[in-house]
Amino acid sequence: MKKTLMTAAVLGTISGAAHSQSSLSLYGVIDVGIRYNTHQNAAGDSKIGMGNGGPLSGSRWGMIGTEDLGGGNKALFQLESGFTPGTGATQQSTPSGNARLFGRTALVGLSSSTYGDITLGRQYTLVHEMAFLHDVYALSNYVGTLGFQGAGLTGGGRLDNTVRYSSPTFGGFSFKGAYTFGEIAGDAKRFSSPGVAASYDNGPLSVGAAFQIINNIGGLTPATTPYGSTYFGILIPDSTQKVFTVGATYKLGATKLYASYIYSNVYPAGYRNDSFSAAVSYPLTPSLELKLPVYVDLLKHGGQNGTRITGGPLLDYSFSKRTDVYAGVDYTKLTGAWRTLAGTPGFTLPVSGRNSVFEATIGMRHKF
Repeated sequence: MKKTLMTAAVLGTISGAAHSQSSLSLYGVIDVGIRYNTHQNAAGDSKIGMGNGGPLSGSRWGMIGTEDLGGGNKALFQLESGFTPGTGATQQSTPSGNARLFGRTALVGLSSSTYGDITLGRQYTLVHEMAFLHDVYALSNYVGTLGFQGAGLTGGGRLDNTVRYSSPTFGGFSFKGAYTFGEIAGDAKRFSSPGVAASYDNGPLSVGAAFQIINNIGGLTPATTPYGSTYFGILIPDSTQKVFTVGATYKLGATKLYASYIYSNVYPAGYRNDSFSAAVSYPLTPSLELKLPVYVDLLKHGGQNGTRITGGPLLDYSFSKRTDVYAGVDYTKLTGAWRTLAGTPGFTLPVSGRNSVFEATIGMRHKF
C-alpha cells in the first residue's frame, strides 16, 4: 500500500510537471566606462570619471520567468533592478529621491499564442521602447541627445501602474496599447498616460511608430508628483507632454542602418523638440564593429529656436558574445535656444553656457 501511494505521488508529480513546465532565469549587464567631458562647470573645466556608468547599456540585474499553462498559454513575470557599478548604488529612484528595489521593470502577465500578451506593473513607455529599437545605441547614456528623454517620466522611459496589451504578429504587423493609471481619487485623467504603437517586420526591414500622451508632468511639488517637477533638470509648470516617434532599421548583410524621428511637445511649459537621427553599424572584422551616428535636435522655446547636433564614431570589440570593450569620441554643437537651455543652472547635461562639448569614452561591458 505504501509503495502504491508513493508511485501515485511520483506519477502525479511527473504529470503535473509535464502540464506546467516552468522556467526561471537570472540575467544582467555590467557596463562601466571612463569618460572625458569638456565644459563641465562655470569655469569651463573638463571632467573625467565613471559617472553613472553604463555608457552603452544601463547596468542591471534581473529575473524573468514563465509557466506553461497549456493550450499555448503562459504566465510570465519580470523583475529588473538598475545600479551604478562605480558605487553600487541603485538607480531609477522616485522623483522625491526614494530608492526603488526594481526600478527598471516589475511586471506580471499572461501570454497567449492566439490572443497576445497582457502585462501589469512598472513598464517601459511605448514611445521609449519604439525609439530605442531604431537608435544605434538603444537610447543609452552614451550620447543622450534626444530631447523627449528629458521630460518628466520619459526621462527614465518607464511608467508605474501600467497595463499593456501586445498583439500577436499578423503578416509581419503587430500592435500595442498601454494605459497608465493616475491613481488620483475623483480625477482619473490626472497623471494618466495612454499610448499606442504599431510595427512591421519583414526580413531585413523593421518599421514602427508610437504615440503617447503623458498628463501632468512638472509642477512644484516633486514629493507628491509622480513624474517630477523638471524638464532637463529645470523647474516647469504643470504640463502635458505629447510624444510621437517613427523609425526604421534595415540590414544589408552584417551591416545595419538606422533612422528615426521623434516629436515632443511639452505644453504650457513651451518646449517642443523635433529630433532626427541616422546611423550605421558596420562590422570591420567578425569581432570589431564601427558605430557611426548623427543626431539633430531642433528646439523651440521662449520664442527662440535652436539646434543640437551630435556625432562621432565608436569602435566595439567583442571577445565573446558576453564580453566586449569599446572606445569612442563624440562632439556636440549647440545654437540658439539649445545653448540658452544648456546654460541654465540645474540643466542635467551641462555645457555651462558654452556652445559645444567634446567627449571621449573607453569602457567594458559583460552580460550574464
